[in-house]
Amino acid sequence: MGRCAPFMSVVLAALSAAIPVSGPAIAAEGGASNGPYFRVFGGYSLIDDPSIQGDNITNGSTGNGTGRGTLHQTNGPWGGAAGGYRWGVLRLEGMGSYESHSLKSFDSPQFSYVDTGGTRRTDLNAHPTLDGNLRIFTGFLNAVLDVKFGSPFEPFVGGGIGFANVRMNDVTGVSNGNSFNLTDGSDTVLAFQALVGFAYRFTPTFAAEAGYRFLSLNDPSFSDNLGGSFDLGIEAHQAWIGLRVDF
Repeated sequence: MGRCAPFMSVVLAALSAAIPVSGPAIAAEGGASNGPYFRVFGGYSLIDDPSIQGDNITNGSTGNGTGRGTLHQTNGPWGGAAGGYRWGVLRLEGMGSYESHSLKSFDSPQFSYVDTGGTRRTDLNAHPTLDGNLRIFTGFLNAVLDVKFGSPFEPFVGGGIGFANVRMNDVTGVSNGNSFNLTDGSDTVLAFQALVGFAYRFTPTFAAEAGYRFLSLNDPSFSDNLGGSFDLGIEAHQAWIGLRVDF
């Protein structure tokens, strides 16, 4: 949670900065309409290689508090939908999204595990390959401010707080030629996001939008095959395009 505090400060500062800009825009246009809306979106998710560390994925004799390992995975598509209500330039919405990534490997100064033959092993400077998926479903409550200039282009900035359900699905691996089962489970944690982008309004009802989301999760934790646990530090940079419908 403490890792996310600077991020939330940036979000709040961005929202505060947008308010004086958007206020005159309302007056210039004689007010903005109120009402419900719905949007769908999809795009590309670039996950910063998550840190990984725990009871048996450690940095050896120096303890497991520093020198975290690194998980490697593919990047790829993500998408979702949101719906809410607008009051002038302020929008409040509920938002859900989903993405799935194939796991490739991780690096750790020390990795202890039980191989599929039942032998306990400890590998130093471990670089095991992995097979399995990392799946992330998020749900958010967002506040978004639209900046209206009396043109079809409408920039927006926002932020949200919510949850993320993170699943590591049937993850197996090979380290120094030895096969092992790493984990198969999920964890639900607190999540934060920042949103920025613009919409292009075709009609009073329909608008296309493009944007960027920064996503930060509060370190989901998973059980390993030695009865211990490990956690992941996950942050992602995500671009999207979408369609918004105002009712």
